[in-house]
Amino acid sequence: MVDLSANAKAQLANLVSGAPSTSGAIGIKSFDEVVQDRSKALADTLVSRLTNLGIPLDEPIDLKLDSAGNVTTDSPYKKKIEKMFKDDPELAKEFREVAGLNAMKAAQKALEAFDKEKKAARNDEERDAAYGRYTARLMKSQDLSGTMTLDDGKLRSWSVEFMNSSVGEVAAPKASAKAEAAATQRVVRTV
Repeated sequence: MVDLSANAKAQLANLVSGAPSTSGAIGIKSFDEVVQDRSKALADTLVSRLTNLGIPLDEPIDLKLDSAGNVTTDSPYKKKIEKMFKDDPELAKEFREVAGLNAMKAAQKALEAFDKEKKAARNDEERDAAYGRYTARLMKSQDLSGTMTLDDGKLRSWSVEFMNSSVGEVAAPKASAKAEAAATQRVVRTV
């Protein structure tokens, strides 16, 4: 059994409820802050490692997890990049984890949008339509969850960009054209 102080209990309650922390005394970060920090750290590592390999970073580099969990790319430097990930399992693991965190962030945004749409619905038909949009968004986001783009020293998650676009929010100054195209595609899937 752990006996928490009043401050720790308040911090824990804020964390569970999603409320912003009123005190940084115990250093609890929000989920969004954790995702942002881990994404930035991985981007910084990738920039450094790719620069050391002599790979120019003047064009965006799409990185994707394949069905076996390996990091792949269609970059002209495909062999060097894929070898870098194969030779460093910890780097590949961090990529998988950051991609997963971003997918969770996108799923959270889908759920928030669904909750808002459901509350605004005036009848069962509108509630069913909201649920259909939620399901389609979530499935498409899952399809995109293993893909991120390194561009201008930042990692952009396709699933987060898709979700922001599909719920009418733009978090990044420029969403990738591929994520925008994914947002406009109709999702058809048997559930």
